[in-house]
Amino acid sequence: MGNGTAILRHVASGCEVHLLCATRGGAGWNGLPEGRRPEELADIRAGELERAAAVLGLAGVELWDYPDGAVAGCDLGELTARIEASVRRLDPAVVCGWGPDGAYGHPDHIAVGACTDTALAGSGRTLYHLAVDSLAAAAFEAWLAIAMPGEGMRLTPVDRVDIVFEPTAVEYARVRRAVECHASQLNQMYQAMLGEDEAFRWFARNAYVRVQGTAIHAAGEIFPELA
Repeated sequence: MGNGTAILRHVASGCEVHLLCATRGGAGWNGLPEGRRPEELADIRAGELERAAAVLGLAGVELWDYPDGAVAGCDLGELTARIEASVRRLDPAVVCGWGPDGAYGHPDHIAVGACTDTALAGSGRTLYHLAVDSLAAAAFEAWLAIAMPGEGMRLTPVDRVDIVFEPTAVEYARVRRAVECHASQLNQMYQAMLGEDEAFRWFARNAYVRVQGTAIHAAGEIFPELA
């Protein structure tokens, strides 16, 4: 359901990890932090992202200004070209993006994921989609049914994944710290999840599907292309 553990593990192995974020999240107002106003949210979330990036050890964050919740209505050709230009500039060995399900159906995730797929098509670069496997989806939804009955969030599991990063105790603690940086987004569901280690562990567990690139079967703690 996230990338935190994968980021930490690759940073620890000596990799530079960069993040491209298409929106500033200005539409996700939850009334938090108290005393702030909805029109301040984009700046609040930019600061939260900066602090979380520092916790995870990201080498760089590129934050764009597409409208939160409405990326699909933008010029997707331009967005694709910007992603392609950034990938060429950063020259990563591996790219991770959103799959066609957006993990839980988020329209921005779906739009940005499709543009990333197009930007990398024919490039020869290895591309993974962030994914939710059936094990994580079932565990999360079982917890949700008990802890938050009536909560509408539903995950979209994929049939198979190619790699799973299970968090160590140290990684788990760091991912938790990074999530807590996003105070404006800690609604009742996320607060409940942070209060239960077993529930949050599924959030810290990262799974991916290889979409593009040569399959490599190698043992290791990071993406095999980087081992």
